[in-house]
Amino acid sequence: MPRAIAKIKRDYADCFGSISGGKVLDDLRKAYQLRESYTKGDPYETARREGERAVYLRILNMCNIKEE
Repeated sequence: MPRAIAKIKRDYADCFGSISGGKVLDDLRKAYQLRESYTKGDPYETARREGERAVYLRILNMCNIKEE
């Protein structure tokens, strides 16, 4: 893994591994993981919700946290 990627992963872990960061992750989980992305009859809303979820999943991946 290149040093730049390893460094940014450590930065993510430092940020979201703190008490405050944990609270933010919990809020993001409630907002983006626990809800349905699919919106019947509205592919644009479905895509927007999937995009939001993708950001949350990236944070988990960068911090080496497993999705619950």
